[in-house]
Amino acid sequence: MKNTLIIPGLGGAEDCWPPIFTGRLATCCRIESSPLPENGTSIGDFARTLLPEKPVDLLVGFSIGAAVVQEMILIKPDVASMVVLMAPPAGNSFPGPPDDANDFTGGRGKWSASMLEMMFTPDWLASHPDISEFFPRVKQQVSGELLIRQSNAISDWEGCLSDLEDVSVPVLILAGRYDIITPLVHAETLNKIIPNASLTVFDTGHGFPWQYPMETADRILEFKQ
Repeated sequence: MKNTLIIPGLGGAEDCWPPIFTGRLATCCRIESSPLPENGTSIGDFARTLLPEKPVDLLVGFSIGAAVVQEMILIKPDVASMVVLMAPPAGNSFPGPPDDANDFTGGRGKWSASMLEMMFTPDWLASHPDISEFFPRVKQQVSGELLIRQSNAISDWEGCLSDLEDVSVPVLILAGRYDIITPLVHAETLNKIIPNASLTVFDTGHGFPWQYPMETADRILEFKQ
């Protein structure tokens, strides 16, 4: 069975994924989810720490995790046979998220509530008032200090577009058409830069792996075949 490493986004824990999503992938992959490490202050630091000892078949990153994956495949080009970038950032010269995405002054609870609302479109939120039901209860949240370091790291990250022109592995890019956290232009730019890339756009916001977990997993499985 093939090995898959998934790296979550800002504040994401190893068990933050919808069970439908990981369960579907697990039908043909051995899944490991690695949150961003406790040490390090930059995307490059996180990437070097998370490099697996042995190459994996599939390397998946979501949001800031997709930035880390970009750095990983540049540091070690054979780290994975195939790569999936979900809601990927392309660097801080592109449009960024609303200010609330990096505002921790009201405490973690207020920040989490704001982030959840930003992950989905207004119409979908109106028809799904209890969005917490789409998110599993994680066993252990990341610390507040690490959350701020993650936020600073992605805010400072300039991207690595020019280096990605030499990437040779197949790359699937998944994005939300109405994403306000990582606007679609990031994914579109990466799709143009990376030689062997393909782009799938869902009619969602940033949170498509939770809104459409089965569809997201199925697109990844289709890519792997």
